[in-house]
Amino acid sequence: MKTKTLNLLFASVFALVFLIGFASATITLTSPVSTLSQTSGSFDFTVSSNENETIDLTIPSVSDGSGHTIIFSLSSDQITIDTSVEDSVLITVDYVVENGFNFEFGETYTATLSAAGSVSNDTSKTFNFGTSDFCEFSNQGNLKVTVKDVQVTKGFGEDNEWSAFDTVEVEVEVRNSGSEDIENVVIEWGLYNTNSKEWTIEVDEEDELDIDEGDKETFTITFTLDDSMDENLEDLSEGTYVFYVRATGEIADGTYEGESTCASDSEEGELILEKNFVVLANLKTPEVSQCGSEAHISGDIWNIGSKDQSDIYLKISNKELGIDERIEVGDLDSFESTDFDFIIKLPEDAQEKSYYLTLTLYDEDDNIYENGDDQESKATLTLNVQGNCAVAKASVTAVLESGGQAGRDMVVKAVITNTGKKTAYYSLNAAGYTGWASSVALDKTALTLNAGQSAEVLLTFKVDKEALGTNLFTLEVISENKVVVSQPVQVEITKKKWSLFGGNLFSGDNKYIWGIGVLNLVLIVLIIVIAVRIARK
Repeated sequence: MKTKTLNLLFASVFALVFLIGFASATITLTSPVSTLSQTSGSFDFTVSSNENETIDLTIPSVSDGSGHTIIFSLSSDQITIDTSVEDSVLITVDYVVENGFNFEFGETYTATLSAAGSVSNDTSKTFNFGTSDFCEFSNQGNLKVTVKDVQVTKGFGEDNEWSAFDTVEVEVEVRNSGSEDIENVVIEWGLYNTNSKEWTIEVDEEDELDIDEGDKETFTITFTLDDSMDENLEDLSEGTYVFYVRATGEIADGTYEGESTCASDSEEGELILEKNFVVLANLKTPEVSQCGSEAHISGDIWNIGSKDQSDIYLKISNKELGIDERIEVGDLDSFESTDFDFIIKLPEDAQEKSYYLTLTLYDEDDNIYENGDDQESKATLTLNVQGNCAVAKASVTAVLESGGQAGRDMVVKAVITNTGKKTAYYSLNAAGYTGWASSVALDKTALTLNAGQSAEVLLTFKVDKEALGTNLFTLEVISENKVVVSQPVQVEITKKKWSLFGGNLFSGDNKYIWGIGVLNLVLIVLIIVIAVRIARK
């Protein structure tokens, strides 16, 4: 029994020694080169081991995703290490970059050298290809692009420290420092996420222009870190983002005439994410709201913190309009959003002016949400109230009083009623009649009416001789320099009537003229009859 136990012990010790020896066997790959050129080339590396063994070497090809590849060939893909002679071997790698291979800006292209030993564990070493410049052309035209200033114009961040939903303005200067004019200069920019290796905002064209020798142009580029970006909000992470901008143009004259030239610049910004922070976004109000109407307020509520939130609510308030409303929002997971809608009933007697609504977000403990800089999650909306207010309201009715024939005066009687709740002062004006009348006269051009009171106004039009058919004019009622009523009035104009035995020919003063004419006609007939009789005798 003791012999069997000793045998097992010796076997265990032998196995342990063997494993220790196996584990200590190590392949090492070393090279003086760390970055590879984007053009075809070669580099050397050394393979070494502390054990006698055979080592297989491989480097897979690299693809740009569009069918173009980089192919590698090794001076030897299998080596044998004999530590009694030499414990390392020098290998040369040649690589060919296929024409058209696209080293996309912002992407990392890596070659991986793998070594598999007959004794040692497998190992590998990576070689990165050089990164691409934001410009795709050299700068023979000596353009110079400079990011002059970065600032947050709306939101909770400041300068180069940003929060989600901040609006950022970047001032960029483009200068032609060369000796030739540059034509068709295109300004392009994008925002790159160094964590995700993705374009948070894809590269897009901003403007196009020509820049003469020695001239410069300044641009302001604005972007918002919201849900309109190309990268999803929930994919954003705290860290460094790079704003890239470039100017690419065509050299107009000189040695490099017709060639493209490009210059670029960049600026880093830090995105800061809070643990507990909920914000308002995409707020909307009507451009103008009338007294007595309903104003629709809407927007989005975003949890831009890293923690889920519960029992959120929104308060909307304005003392002048008597608004103090609570809107239940509920629960929002991190980087989740919900929308809200609120209807405000405006008083009929509200004053015409701008009102400021305060919107505030509260957490489950009835505390206003704050970020790390003690900035509260509040927003102010402007509500412009104008028109149909009680300070000046009116109604208008109009009927034809007399006339209505081409070439003759036409009188329209209008009744103005103060439909407001206060005494109002009105001025009156007729417009839109010049196509069928040469002028108009109002017997009253100003009125003062108590609430509910009415007054008549006569409008006398000089109707054109050619006027005919249905025609329009507008009666405007103005109070406090604002048109409170613009009432269209329709009138019918007929042809002027002519008649020997009726109508206008025998009306008014015309009947006396016709009487004298008939009397003269009778006298002439009598004279003729008497003259005939005398002649017969």
